[in-house]
Amino acid sequence: MTVLIIFLILISAALITYAVGSFFVRFSVERKPRDPDKFIPESERNSDKSSKSERLKKNREEQERRVSAFHEKVPAEHPELITPDGLTLRSSYYRNDGSHLYVILVHGYTGSRKEMQSLSSVYHSWGFNVLTPDNRAHGESDGKYIGMGWLDKDDIELWMKWIVETDRDAEIVIHGISMGGATVMMVAGDNPSNLSAVVEDCGYTSVWDIFSDELRSLFHLPSFPVLYMCSFVLKLKAGYSAREASSIRQLEKAQSPMLFIHGSDDHFVRTSMLDENFAAKTHGDKERLLVEGAAHAESEALSPEVYYGTVKSFLKRHLSGELTGDV
Repeated sequence: MTVLIIFLILISAALITYAVGSFFVRFSVERKPRDPDKFIPESERNSDKSSKSERLKKNREEQERRVSAFHEKVPAEHPELITPDGLTLRSSYYRNDGSHLYVILVHGYTGSRKEMQSLSSVYHSWGFNVLTPDNRAHGESDGKYIGMGWLDKDDIELWMKWIVETDRDAEIVIHGISMGGATVMMVAGDNPSNLSAVVEDCGYTSVWDIFSDELRSLFHLPSFPVLYMCSFVLKLKAGYSAREASSIRQLEKAQSPMLFIHGSDDHFVRTSMLDENFAAKTHGDKERLLVEGAAHAESEALSPEVYYGTVKSFLKRHLSGELTGDV
């Protein structure tokens, strides 16, 4: 009888853990219906009138004016790709005739390419052909499960191949924010051809680490046993586990020059992940920028002069093509 009771307790615990793990997978990686136009960075969710909020408001108004002028001047094309697992990925492409410089801008979790328009306008002014894809399960692209960077890295490499097929002399930069930052770090570890430089902004160290942080902060749950079951369910449903989706392990193999950016007040992808990611890259040139006072995904909006000045200076050292523009 005692053995039977113990067996039933263990089975019940396993079923409960599986249910919790399944819920967290649905919560975290199933496609979200969020309106990408309503993205609000962490510190802007408050309506206070602090000097920082006023500064952000002023800078975002300037961004909107620049983006509006950009769209009036530069027509968008809309290339599509089919992934090996049958998904259609959609994008916007802003051509810069005569240039062999290309940038792929990778948006964050539950976002879309619409969030990358400020970066698009600046890179185009520097002389780049600009490609902004919607990640799988985001925006107008197909997909049920969010790739958290791991599935997306293969999709970004497909876009890189699309570029090289039309321009063998392409110098490609990949620049990602948040989940997009994790994506470009993961791409870098595969060392694809024609990858000239990488800019990652507030990307996490691994899916395991970011999920572990969210389990604690949102649900007050420990990693064991919930995250272990979550990773198992994630592998079954989405095709990858939380442990294998690691920026750190990819960075250990990465050869391309890389700029790491993070905000000092980032409490979502904690700022300490900047140190961990930076230390993991031991091959090739690397540089880091810590933007004082910036919360998650707001470094560009809070300090655009520092942000773009650092990015442009970094790229000038690693690209043979000339960068134009004054931003």
